[in-house]
Amino acid sequence: MELRQLEYFMTLCRELHFTRAAEKLNISQPTLSHQIKVLENEVGVPLFDRLGKKIAITNAGEILLEQCGHIFRALENTKDQINDLKSLNAGNLVMGTLPGELTNLVSEQLLSYHCKYPDIQVSISSSDDLLSLLKDNKVDFAITYTKEHFDYEEEQLVKIPLFTEELLVVAHTNHPILSTETAQFKDVLQYPLILFPTMQQCRKVIDGAARNENLHVTPKLETASTNAIFTFVEQNVGATIISKSLYNLHKTETICARSICNPPLTREVILLYRKDKFINFCAKAFIQLFVDELANMGMYVPEKSLQDMRSLLT
Repeated sequence: MELRQLEYFMTLCRELHFTRAAEKLNISQPTLSHQIKVLENEVGVPLFDRLGKKIAITNAGEILLEQCGHIFRALENTKDQINDLKSLNAGNLVMGTLPGELTNLVSEQLLSYHCKYPDIQVSISSSDDLLSLLKDNKVDFAITYTKEHFDYEEEQLVKIPLFTEELLVVAHTNHPILSTETAQFKDVLQYPLILFPTMQQCRKVIDGAARNENLHVTPKLETASTNAIFTFVEQNVGATIISKSLYNLHKTETICARSICNPPLTREVILLYRKDKFINFCAKAFIQLFVDELANMGMYVPEKSLQDMRSLLT
């Protein structure tokens, strides 16, 4: 059983068409058919059902496809580890984040990272489907929120809690909502609000809390631009509900924040990566920088998470 044959097999599984798979591989269709036949002879069972011009993967083929994924990931990890030993001043980092606030929070650290490691190429994949990016090995790690009713262990993913993020009401210093030490959620909703659109994660927390309390969210303005939200708040157009981390990054002398109660609005931010994924130097360096910055911003990272992080980064 050769790696070349397994590569042919995986391509055919994706295409489910001999001619298209051969074109993808830049080989002739008879060559592909012959190599697949040799592979089937070696395993002793058909890997594909031939249905006229169509083909379908057999149960044996499904088993081999799953194992091929493990084999090729192990090879990629081996290459990554060798390259990591060869050079600490070059490489690629691809990290995943949810669109919106987490992308902003992670992006804020890129300048510091670039100054320390100018030769490392960095890419942020902002997506609502980070789990698929992790499963498909398209990102080194992801920074996201805990997903309820999801079995990370079963999906071969490691979850390290980073901090529990609080959502605050932020307003101009003259705004009446700031007259108390904490703001009642129902009272906040009575004022004109500038909020993220409904698809943003922050807004989902707000809308979910409102539904649970039989309240209604009717923002005065909606925008996906964090800068625009803070500009409107500074001009006293309205208040906003936003994460503490973003407030810390954008606060000025003309705005102030209060905690929200009844109910408090919180969510857990986590680091997520594959169990079988080698975390290279580029990724380790960014994770360390990010955790250090969280401490500077007053974000509490649990001691157990710090221990897990030390094990990951050594």
